[in-house]
Amino acid sequence: MDDLNEIAMRKTIYILALSMIQMGAFAQVLSLDSCKSLALENNKKLKEAHYEVQAAEQVKKSAFTKHFPRIDAGAVAMKSNKSLLEIDIPEMNLPVYDGNPINLMTPTEFAYFPGMSMDMLDYTNAASITAILPIFAGGRIFYGNQLAELGIEVSDLNLLLTTDEVILNTEYYFWTIMSLKEKNKTLVSYREMLESLEKDANIAENAGLLHKSNGLKIQLELGKIKSKELKLNNGIEMLKMSLAQHIGIPYSENLDFDDQDIEMMTIASLSYAPEVSVLERSEYKMLSKAIDAEVLKKRMVRGEILPQLSMGVQGLYLDVLEKNNTYGLAFATLRIPISDWWGGAHEIKEHNIKIEMAQTRLEESTEMLMLQIEKAYKDLNESVQQIEVSQVSLSQATEHFKVMDDNYKAGLVNTSDLLEARALLQQAHDDLWDDKTNMKIKQAYYLQAIAQLK
Repeated sequence: MDDLNEIAMRKTIYILALSMIQMGAFAQVLSLDSCKSLALENNKKLKEAHYEVQAAEQVKKSAFTKHFPRIDAGAVAMKSNKSLLEIDIPEMNLPVYDGNPINLMTPTEFAYFPGMSMDMLDYTNAASITAILPIFAGGRIFYGNQLAELGIEVSDLNLLLTTDEVILNTEYYFWTIMSLKEKNKTLVSYREMLESLEKDANIAENAGLLHKSNGLKIQLELGKIKSKELKLNNGIEMLKMSLAQHIGIPYSENLDFDDQDIEMMTIASLSYAPEVSVLERSEYKMLSKAIDAEVLKKRMVRGEILPQLSMGVQGLYLDVLEKNNTYGLAFATLRIPISDWWGGAHEIKEHNIKIEMAQTRLEESTEMLMLQIEKAYKDLNESVQQIEVSQVSLSQATEHFKVMDDNYKAGLVNTSDLLEARALLQQAHDDLWDDKTNMKIKQAYYLQAIAQLK
């Protein structure tokens, strides 16, 4: 009997332990920092930006190989159905040479030649290997490597831009969920109050102390709150799905996000120097690189119309007429593209225009970025001040509801007045949380604008 009790106890402990493990495995509560870390690790756009950096690095490695000799190998084998060279020599009498050249013109003795046919070149085998080293290519190899290096720098800047975008969206999703969750709490509190009022109203109606219309008003308001609660919960779930996809984790109904207190900011704590911050923006640096790229492209075009000098060696194997021959060659080539000078001059002018366009684009974008910093600062400043206004409104709404609640209990006001006061309190509470989460989002936008988002 004791053994059976011990076995039952062990089973109970095992089931409880398994349940706790399962609850721990499925319950997932993430903080803002955890969301950011997961987004930086799993976000699809960020992975794509990393791949672009890797691709740019391969382009640079490919450009570096142009410094080395170009080696080509080739072979050819030919077999014809008949000889390419067919020679027929007719029969004839050939003079006999007696050693005196003078007698060749007036020979007296002849030898009979019966004639013959010869077939040659019905096959050919050849193989070669050639190495060519560019000595001077108008600087195109050097500038091509610089362009490849510039491509890596631009890819790195694009990665930083994408990182900022991912973090910014993470902040937006997270704080929007926090705002909706807080609104849901106030709705639940309001619903519970209405349900309590409904019970009291039913008791009062049955006792003949309250008109039935008061209970109907409460029921009507309760129906509205339940509808809002349903829509709000659906909205929260959709945002959770979006955030889960954004940070690259599977969505689960048990997924939740840690409630975090929002600390107030002071305006004096905000750094504000647009003319300095704009120089740290990735957009500004990318536009500066665009100018450098156009300069390098112009130099590449100029290199195409300059003389080009190369040196090379070649090994050649030739098998023909039943003879095997191997040859070694050394050569140098000089190419002067005279006919390209005319068109090249126009291409250089084209790139000069593109350089001016890139510089103008940089100036305009710099102005726009500075305006963006100005706006981000003012928006953040406004959101901080708006919180102070909402706090005062919440305090007033809280006091107003307390007075109306006391008067309702004393029978001095009707149900509609109490519900209106409670609705004002709920709206004031929601507005404050909207303003707080809006401040956090505006803070993220401002930090992104001054290149300090982390």
